[in-house]
Amino acid sequence: MNLTRTRAALSLTALAVAVTAALSLRAEPQAQPQTPTPQGQPQTPTPPSSQVPQPAIRPQPGASSTPVRAVIFLDPAHGGAEIGAAIGNNVSEKDVTLAFAQRLHAALASAGFNVITTRDSDLTSPLPTDQRAEAANRLHALACVVIHATAAGSGVHLYTSTLPPAPSSDESSAAASPPDATTPFMPIPWESAQASFVDRSRRLSDLLKAKLATSSLPVLTGTAPVRPLDNLMCPAVAIEIAPNSASISPADTGYQQQVVFAVASALQLWRDQNTHVTSLPAAGAQ
Repeated sequence: MNLTRTRAALSLTALAVAVTAALSLRAEPQAQPQTPTPQGQPQTPTPPSSQVPQPAIRPQPGASSTPVRAVIFLDPAHGGAEIGAAIGNNVSEKDVTLAFAQRLHAALASAGFNVITTRDSDLTSPLPTDQRAEAANRLHALACVVIHATAAGSGVHLYTSTLPPAPSSDESSAAASPPDATTPFMPIPWESAQASFVDRSRRLSDLLKAKLATSSLPVLTGTAPVRPLDNLMCPAVAIEIAPNSASISPADTGYQQQVVFAVASALQLWRDQNTHVTSLPAAGAQ
């Protein structure tokens, strides 16, 4: 790993930890859940207890309806020498995903979200997908959005993980049996970290689909092995922007802004529907 990638990884991880720690001050601290670490990678040293991000607690009856945590994680795919697909003459996927992420970031920030992105410029050496997922998993985000673009098809393509839902992935089950100090340690394989969130990811995809359709944008939904969806411990959807029905390029500013408006509206509604952070399973890396 060269110096540029190392600095980018450290910067993103530090920012993720800082945001999480600041937000967690709004709730009483609980036991810190484990997050999976990619196989073959060393464990990150545990920071001092005062810096360890703590999960937020569920609001009690009569508490404010404001979401305890409203972090959105954006991952504009590709970057640097990894240009992605060719979208048009001298237009690369990496440039389209970055431009869209910047517009969506601005819209979400204006709506009161805390937004973390894996890149806000065209890094010479972008983060590998495993490191992007690790950074996201530190945040316990309200939603994770992986951004792609293509010259094939039309409208907006929404993808969720191909993993089957974990038996206890439903929110009602998590609420009935929240993890505590007596919960047995259960390792989570890195490649199936998303399993406990698949049901919620699909509900998020349905909400995005409805808002995009309201904006008269063609929508295609499905499942696909898009990295790093399987490694994310949050409701996660991959958004792939394709030319619209009028064959307008995904790089078109007006078209991107139309998609941004629909996605931001859906995420605001998602925030309204999820006024707490669902407890993460008590698990660690395998």
